[in-house]
This record gives sequence, structure tokens and C-alpha cells, in this order.
Amino acid sequence: MSDLVKFLATVPVFRDVPTGELEEISALFREEIFPAGKTILRQGAKSHSIYFLRSGRLAIRVQKGEKRETVAFLQPPALFGELSYITGRAVSANVEVSVDASVVVLSGDAMAQLGSHRDAVMRGILTAVAERLHDTVTKGTKAVEAPVVLLRPDRNWEAPHAFAVELGRALSRQNGQDTLVAHVGSEDAPATQIGGRLYVAAVAVASVDGGLRADVAKRLVESKAQYPNIVLNPVGPHAADIADLIQPFADFHGFLLGDGGEPPASLPETAFVVASPTNSKLKALKGNQQLIWDAAGSEDAHLGGRPALPKFVRVAESMARFICGAQVGLALGGGAAWGWAHIGVLSVLEGAGIPIDVVSGCSMGTVIGSLRCSGLDLGEVREVADYWSTRTKKFLNWRIWQFCLISEKVARRVFGQYWGTRNVNQMEIPFWANAVDIKTGKEFTIVDNPIVDCVRASIALPGLLPPFQRDDHLLVDAGIMDPVPAGLVRRMGARYAISVNAMARLESQKMSTRYPMNLFDVMNRCMTVMGHEVGQGRAEELSDVVLTPALGDLAMLSFARAKEIIECGRKVAEENLPAIVAGYERLKGPAKTPQAAEAKN
Repeated sequence: MSDLVKFLATVPVFRDVPTGELEEISALFREEIFPAGKTILRQGAKSHSIYFLRSGRLAIRVQKGEKRETVAFLQPPALFGELSYITGRAVSANVEVSVDASVVVLSGDAMAQLGSHRDAVMRGILTAVAERLHDTVTKGTKAVEAPVVLLRPDRNWEAPHAFAVELGRALSRQNGQDTLVAHVGSEDAPATQIGGRLYVAAVAVASVDGGLRADVAKRLVESKAQYPNIVLNPVGPHAADIADLIQPFADFHGFLLGDGGEPPASLPETAFVVASPTNSKLKALKGNQQLIWDAAGSEDAHLGGRPALPKFVRVAESMARFICGAQVGLALGGGAAWGWAHIGVLSVLEGAGIPIDVVSGCSMGTVIGSLRCSGLDLGEVREVADYWSTRTKKFLNWRIWQFCLISEKVARRVFGQYWGTRNVNQMEIPFWANAVDIKTGKEFTIVDNPIVDCVRASIALPGLLPPFQRDDHLLVDAGIMDPVPAGLVRRMGARYAISVNAMARLESQKMSTRYPMNLFDVMNRCMTVMGHEVGQGRAEELSDVVLTPALGDLAMLSFARAKEIIECGRKVAEENLPAIVAGYERLKGPAKTPQAAEAKN
């Protein structure tokens, strides 16, 4: 019996064809080899053959506008191309090679020559189609993420083992599936379970050539049957060469940059970058582009059998969520003193273990977001609120003829105490702010330059501060256009967006009768009416959850009542926490349990 006949005998489509008769028709099949990275069938084209995967691994991906969704992973002896062949319609998805594949092809002309066996083969094909339809109805169209991740460290990367292990650990927790981290270098060691669903192995490389590629392809096919998640981690002096050779096998690529590391000129949607904060060249931070702290310390801890450091682990976990399409964004809206409510919201989300991968801010949301994302913990942010709740008069400039109520000099001095000369693209958590360029009337996104300038531009509310000049742009508070910047966290990569509209709906409140505050109060209330309606509508359109604190008689300038406003934020977050958690769990997908993972395998 030939090898081809042995393979055909394992394919369910041919279960009704006796082995002896398979020998007779085997000449009608041809075998083709496809390297990793090749697209066998393209969405929109027609298939004139039926294909059977003999070895390797395939990914079925649907292009939806600018996004690609993986709907299935195929292992031998899966068939594909059958629906287009049967119906004569275009293929509905790309069939892409993840690991070098051998495919057995039965062409339309060959099908006509099957003779008496044609009916049995067609029954087998239709049965396979019915089973696939059943799986789609019961499990959904989106495949459980089962990625092969290739890490690509540069020569200055300080955590050659720790990051791969922490990423693997986070992946296993994120999608509930067994994960193998394979260090590819000079040593060889079998897979060893080191906790939970995480396994670590070492693969020795004799030479960086085609033999290595073939060996890795073989091992990947074998390993995928047991480990849905695989992290390939080249180590040692030839790490870059190893990565270049096996890169076609990966679904995701992670670029790991040390001191002064150069990021890729362009980053595919299936790639991420983590970089040392020392001499970082990342121009902007977002979900898949982040700085990572404590790399050297975490590597030492890993080699010494101790846990990696928290800031390091946070980034590894964020990249695991990026891979699984489950990053969370938080949009913090403007609202002057009402913005203290963001502190209460953050306390509930962080206390419940809801991860925050990216943050955006408008006006007071920029202040709170910048404090938290630059490294202050919530206790420290609350201390800032407590301190300034009784000292806001220091900001006031009583020279009304200057058309601003806040002293530029005092504001910049205070902001400098918290952020110094640090830039927006040097934050611990990726953060963007918005403003409006009143020269063009367009929204302006702030992703770099000093944090002090970012905050100054974002709070430049007419009447409070003059517009901020940045190059050719004249920037003011974006509360007049986009007071709850949910769109920014979407652009940063968030798949789940939580927004906080701190500009509450106006309730019966006493207006100030003191000059000049009564003048500002009238202007302020007009802005609030507009800001609430605009912010609520846009946020609801772009967010999964919108939180709007009920602030009662708390006025927009009630900075002295910080504790009460923070409590309002905490209360609205707690009331909505069940919905937030349920929504996030739905995003992670139904097939995250061990039973679901076993069903897939």
C-alpha cells in the first residue's frame, strides 16, 4: 500500500471506499507542497478542486474591510475548497499556510473519472460540510485563538527567557488552553510543566539552514495536537538568524527591543513591539506598541526561580490580550472638578481585576489619565485630588482683562512637579489625549511631546486658559467637539471600550452670584449642556459601556468636594460592574474553558 493510499484511508470522506479500491483511484490525486506564508485559496476566487491537508497547518481567515478574522485552523486530514467546488461560487475566505503544508488535490476533471466511487465520495464530502455547519452553529464563526507567536529579540534585549515565559503564562490564562514556550538555541530539553497550563521546552539548533526549518515545521505539527498556543523564542547569538528562517510559521510576531532598539518601519496588524524605556525610539504608544520596565530585573528573577516584576508582567499580559483580540481601553472625559469621578471608576475596575491596556483623555480626563498612566498608583492619584481640593485658588488669575481665569505660570509649575520633562510616549500605560485645532476646526490627537504640554493643551478651555500653540496648530479643550474620546482608544487597538462621561446631565443647582465667577458660571453651564449631549452620543456609538456619574448638586467647579465626586464615580462603576465583566467575558469568547479547548482539539 502506497503512502498516498494510507493517507486517503485516514480521511473521513473516503470511509465508504474500500482500501483496495482506493488503490485504483489514487492515480487521480496529485500532491502539492506549499511553504508557510503561501495563500492556497483566495477570498473572492473560485475553487475548481477539493483539497485534503496531508501535513502542516492552515489558517482560514476572512477579510472584513481593514480587519482580518481567523475563523478556523485546519489540521490533517481536513478538507477545504469543497463549498466553492460544489456551488460554483467564490471562496468565502483565504486559506493560508501557517506551517509548511503537503496537500492532496482532487481536481474537478479527476472527480468526473471516479466512476462508481463518485457517489460515495460526494456523500463523504456533504457529510463533512454538514459537520462543519453544525460546528459553526454551536461554537460560533470565530475560531478559538490558537496562535504560534515568534519573538524577535534585538541584541540589547535584557529578558531573553523571562518575557517568553510570562507571555506564555498570560496566553494560557487568557484563552484557557495549554501553552508551550520553546526556547530555540543551543540547548535541548523536553517540555516540562511549570505551572497551570504552561509548558517550557528547549530546542537545540545544530545549524541555521533548511534543516532547521524542516525540523521546526515537523515539531510544530506534532506539538499543535497538544499545545494550542506556542511561543517560539530564539535565544543566543544566532537568535536573529533563527527568527528570520522560521518566521513564515508564525501567526504573530513580537519585536523585543533593548536600549535604543530600532522598531520596524511598518508594523503588520499581527505584530507587536515592546521596548526598553531607555532611549526608546517608539514615536507613539498604543496597544501593540508599549514600553516595558524592569526587563533585566525580571530576567534575573526568572533565572533565580522568583516571580517577574509587576510592571514587566503587566506588559506581557497586555500583549497576550493583543494576540487574543481582548485588549481593554478606557476613555476619560472632561468635566473640570467632575473629572475627580474618574478616580472612583478606576478604583472599581482595578479592584475587580479588569485590565486597562490603553487610556485616552479629554481635559480633566487627561489630567487623571496622565497621572495614572505615568506610574502613580490610585492611592497617589487620590492624594493629588485631596491636596488640590483645597488649593485651587492658587491657579486663579484675577486679571479678567487677560481673558483667562487660570495662571499659565502657576499651572506649568504645578504640572512640572508631577511630570517634569517626561513625554507622552514615555508612559507606563499607553495614553493619548485630544484637543481641537481652532485654526482648522479639526480634532488633534496628542501622542508625543512633553506631558506638561499635553495637559496644558487639553485643558485650554476658552475663558480658563488661552489656546496652546503647537507648531502650526492652535489647540483648545476638545470638550467643544469630542469630550469623551472613545474613538482614540479604538484607534489605539482596544477591542473593549469603557467610557466615562463626567459631564453629567444638568440638575437643579444654585448659580454663583459672585463676580467674576457668575460670568464664568453662565458660560460654563452652556458648555456643559452641549458637552454632555455631544459626549454621551459619541461615546455610546463607539463604546461597549458608558458610565455617567450622577453628580446631583455638585457643581463643575466644586474641586473642594473631591471626596464626594470620587464616590459618585465609584458608585456608578459598581452599579455597572456586572455588565462590564459580562461584556468582557463575551469578548474573550465562549471557547475558553478546558472542555471547549478539548472539543476543538
